[in-house]
Amino acid sequence: MKKICHISGTTLPGGGPEHIYQLSKRLNRKEWDIIICTLRDGSYWEKFNSIGAKTYNLILRKILLSTAFNLFRILQKEKPDIIHTHGKGPGLYGRIFGKILNIPVIHTFHGFHYEDLSFLKKKIHLAAEVLLALITNQHIFVSAGEKKRAQLISFLDEGNSTVIHNGVDHEYIANLTVSRNEILKSIGCSDWETNKLLGTISRISPEKGILNLLSAYSELVKKMPNLRLLVVGGYPEEHKDYYLNMKNFIKKENLTEHVRFLGYRDDTLKILKCMDFYISSSLSEGLPISVLEALASGIPTIATEIAGNKDIIRNSAFGVLVEPDSPKNLAQGICKMIQLTQKERDILSRNASNQIKKEFSVEKMASKTVLLYKKILRKNDAYEYTN
Repeated sequence: MKKICHISGTTLPGGGPEHIYQLSKRLNRKEWDIIICTLRDGSYWEKFNSIGAKTYNLILRKILLSTAFNLFRILQKEKPDIIHTHGKGPGLYGRIFGKILNIPVIHTFHGFHYEDLSFLKKKIHLAAEVLLALITNQHIFVSAGEKKRAQLISFLDEGNSTVIHNGVDHEYIANLTVSRNEILKSIGCSDWETNKLLGTISRISPEKGILNLLSAYSELVKKMPNLRLLVVGGYPEEHKDYYLNMKNFIKKENLTEHVRFLGYRDDTLKILKCMDFYISSSLSEGLPISVLEALASGIPTIATEIAGNKDIIRNSAFGVLVEPDSPKNLAQGICKMIQLTQKERDILSRNASNQIKKEFSVEKMASKTVLLYKKILRKNDAYEYTN
């Protein structure tokens, strides 16, 4: 029996916790024990416990001596065979302690989110990654585009990095049926039953480009008054000002009755199924699970042409890609999708759903990760034997 210790920053709904949950759920529990060190701030805490993972509540997104002390003691006590880190803060703690305790470390990049940092902070973070790469046994990138970005800043080589795409449970998503009327009623939008619904599922922070989406929508709704917009996701405290800027924009543009912010939700898939069109307005992504889920659901999708999105929507047979950070181009992309005939949208949706089933299954993600775990363990066992 081998022991894996995941170190992550949050249990709020999002791509990182969903990735850990789906991966852990599919590990053979006769072969693997699972420990998860994370913050008990959201619904994934219960999900982790429901699959038999051993959980520890720690604040890992901040540099705190108390966190460092507690995490070090946990690792000493549990003696995991592999530490698997996710995110900046968890990656810092886990990789340093892995080196000290002689435990191999795998670090997964779920995306480089440095766009909202000052020039100095960005330089410090990137310099830290260069140094941490020296004590990391293996790096996982969830998209080829993100791996390429990392190589451009020169802290990786081919020998210690690999791409393992995020995956989704296609069969479950495709077969999930919901009552649009009931879902809309449950979120206070029962009067939107006959409207065309645009939607996005996203953390509210600058790199997600939600202000660009609102700006694009404000122009579209003037020409297509039947459009409504759902934004599913909450904001970290450090991005409260960004959220308030969005609320002010909505008030200024008289969109209060046309846009709904739903905050963090546990029923995102059900809400997703009610959308007529899905939009990813991000400026930076790893490989967005929400886009995979939208395409698996057969929902016509418009996304910015960035690393991650381009790994999924490779051509016009799967969706519409638009230039990032441009409300005008985003509006044009949405308009282009809406103007397709129903037959054209059905063909596009079918192509996209089949592609997700073939290339982005959660089973494929889990099997590739397990193979990597075993490869790392074989290397570590050989190293210990020769030393």
